[in-house]
Amino acid sequence: MSDTLKRQWVPVAGGSCDVRLGYGALDQASTIARDSVGRPRKAMVVALSSSSEDVRELVRRQLVHTGFEVCWHLLPNGSVCNMEQAMLLFEDLAQEQMTGEDLCCAAGDSDVLSMVTYVCGSWCGGMPYVAVPTDEVALLEGVITPRALDVAGRRYMVSVQPSAQHALLDLELGMAEAGSEESLHANALMTSTAMASSERIFSDLWDHADELARGDEEVRLTQLLATAKQRGLTASSTAAAIRMSLDYGQSFCHALARVAKDDVAPSVRLAEGMRFCARIAVALDKLSIDDMLAQDELLQALGVGSAVCDVDAQELADALLQEHYSHTNRFMLLVPFGIGRVRLATVPKELLMEHAQAWCSVHRKSE
Repeated sequence: MSDTLKRQWVPVAGGSCDVRLGYGALDQASTIARDSVGRPRKAMVVALSSSSEDVRELVRRQLVHTGFEVCWHLLPNGSVCNMEQAMLLFEDLAQEQMTGEDLCCAAGDSDVLSMVTYVCGSWCGGMPYVAVPTDEVALLEGVITPRALDVAGRRYMVSVQPSAQHALLDLELGMAEAGSEESLHANALMTSTAMASSERIFSDLWDHADELARGDEEVRLTQLLATAKQRGLTASSTAAAIRMSLDYGQSFCHALARVAKDDVAPSVRLAEGMRFCARIAVALDKLSIDDMLAQDELLQALGVGSAVCDVDAQELADALLQEHYSHTNRFMLLVPFGIGRVRLATVPKELLMEHAQAWCSVHRKSE
């Protein structure tokens, strides 16, 4: 067990986020909360109604200890990363007469933190916000690069800029075991981030892959912070093409979720998205076979498996096209032009169908 509390200032668009992770990280919440507002008054705590009462009580005690009057906004189970839930939180902030100098503290997964990030970044021009991610993916995708909000049933429509000034990932609330879905999903995000960053970042992840797969805690914490920092740097780039590269593998991941439902875990869906796009890149003569295989080997070394599901190739191709056409009028896929260089490329629909058929054939369940 690592006794070290690690800290990293992560650059994000328009500022930075103070990320602290380790055992007892949440013990610093009272000091951080007080310093965030200067003079404590009210604090809105946001969490899922099904979240651990121990976690909620720990957050409440930290805030009360430093002089805050705590009010609660408990979210329903199910989908919460949407404009409807954001509006309900806005209404609660108004009812509690919260100002831009009061505090919001949210504990939860990436969907919870992404929605609260949007609200806190908008309320009174921005209010102090402390995020308490309850898993590794929530740190990477809920705090540093929050996911977009759904609107009227359309997914990922309203983009969200990071607004948390502080993030506390306390391992005493539960450190993911090596091989768990949470751990593997974080591993897949590390790989996607490395592929979009540089050969050096990719090589560093490659060098520590075995230790990460074994569950070496010290290495994992260091790598999580490194990935968070790199995602922040990439998302803060002035070049739109570089910012966009963080979505590498995501469109196929979302398309597969549409057609395979819960048959494929999120970590595997993202990994399959990277594998599929890399093979498209090879077919387009954008990526070398050696680099494609290097990505495959890294995912394997990190323990991220392959999908086994019965999916119709036409449905998969249509879902991928629909995923793109819901956001843009052109079909262009993010593919690697090399390790550390992910860019949009035009993909002929015939080539897309050919690869969809090949993917479905390779990944179907055994008879």
